[in-house]
Amino acid sequence: MTHETDYQDYEKALQFDQRVTRMEALDHLTKVVMDGLKPGEGDRVLDVGTGTGRLAMVLHKKLRHGSVVGIDSGRGMLRVAREKIVRQDIGNFFLVRGRAERLPFRQASFDSACLMLSFHHFASPEQATVELYRVLKGKGYLFSLDPVLLEPSDSQDEKLNETIEEAFQEAHGPQFRFFTMSQLVGLYEAAGFSKNSHQVHEFSVDRRGIESIPMGPHWAQARGNIVFRQQKDLLKRFEQNYFAFATEGQKTVVTGKMRWATIRAAKG
Repeated sequence: MTHETDYQDYEKALQFDQRVTRMEALDHLTKVVMDGLKPGEGDRVLDVGTGTGRLAMVLHKKLRHGSVVGIDSGRGMLRVAREKIVRQDIGNFFLVRGRAERLPFRQASFDSACLMLSFHHFASPEQATVELYRVLKGKGYLFSLDPVLLEPSDSQDEKLNETIEEAFQEAHGPQFRFFTMSQLVGLYEAAGFSKNSHQVHEFSVDRRGIESIPMGPHWAQARGNIVFRQQKDLLKRFEQNYFAFATEGQKTVVTGKMRWATIRAAKG
């Protein structure tokens, strides 16, 4: 099932309106996940890679008789999320420190799970999907949203994707990995999930400030690495497949496309 109206609204928001900030873009992504997850009021939901609780702070309001458990490995992130819970006196949002590859929950503990911009941080995505399958109930399901790379059409595309991953790993560590849609679907299916729907969504970016693009500085780093190595053919492919950068006065502006994959997968 897809939600074309929501995606069209988000796409419009990204049509180079300088008033739209990166945080506003993340708010739109949160809405996409909420609309795709569609939890019941009494559900118990697992938010994997909850971070500072951005998604769970919206999700818990939909669970009048249920709860959301956010798990993350980052102490600093969880500290911020905990402060939000205490400040707003929230009673159905709980935090657990742990890793997706070894979820500290019993089998069949959750009705559903959500992942927003977290899958690419997993040290072992294969083990994480197996764990997600284990902790979901018999009719449980998940909804994930993650950035994706283009499916490579030749060796040059493969080299470009590796270069992009390298730049992101410089910022986030060696466990960081980008996937293509086919790779993500394959990981879920290998763990036993059946996919209900999956889609890659392209959003045009036209002369927008780098600070307004989620993970924009890392994309700039990827381009910078290519320029530094004087890989002119790879730079041309980068601009063709992803982003072209230009300088206007003291500001860097970007033209190109952002790509996000949404997957709704059911257990069994």
